[in-house]
Amino acid sequence: MIGAFIDMCIELLYSTHLKFFVNGVLNPSHMNDFEHSGMLLMFFIFGLVALLSQKTRFLPLPEGALCLIVSSAFCAEYLLFYFHSTTHKGLEGYYHFLLVLLIGLCVLSTVVGALFPSSFPVDLCCGIAITLQGLWFYQTAFTLYGPMMPEGCQLKENQISCHSNDSEVRGELLANFQLFVLVLGVLVAAVGSFGFVASRYGHSELGSLHAVHGEINQE
Repeated sequence: MIGAFIDMCIELLYSTHLKFFVNGVLNPSHMNDFEHSGMLLMFFIFGLVALLSQKTRFLPLPEGALCLIVSSAFCAEYLLFYFHSTTHKGLEGYYHFLLVLLIGLCVLSTVVGALFPSSFPVDLCCGIAITLQGLWFYQTAFTLYGPMMPEGCQLKENQISCHSNDSEVRGELLANFQLFVLVLGVLVAAVGSFGFVASRYGHSELGSLHAVHGEINQE
């Protein structure tokens, strides 16, 4: 919630220099900032509602309702980046396209989480999808606006341009490989963490199975 509020203030107040209107209309130079602010507002509202629901008695909502609220925030994010991907062409558009796929997984997992709020596999899938989305944000920033720009492509006047079609294809293949590495890393981390916790504190299903075997042996 705090992170969403800070980012929203940066997008809405700092990036726009408080010049919201020009000649009686929204400042056309900062439409992206307004769009990002609206998306961040959705996540801020979700964080506030979740905090009130979990820590106070003013808004007692079931977990399924919270999942629906966060799914609506992800839907707003999905629509924002979907339309961004139609205006961003080339390599930048491809990175946005992969991001839209990950956001779609977040929407799907949170909706399923609302239907099955006590399901551990659903919670795990939701956590993996959100983690991958966050990591892909960083990967996109490092690649398109940082030191990992593919060879043959460059950032010029806020636009990503590649010298040839081969350079663009090479950049897209690199994006696929980067996403594969992130997926593999997150899965290994999730399985490793689960194995560590299960070995340290025990597994509930294994404990029940051992108890059943013990009763059978006693009989």
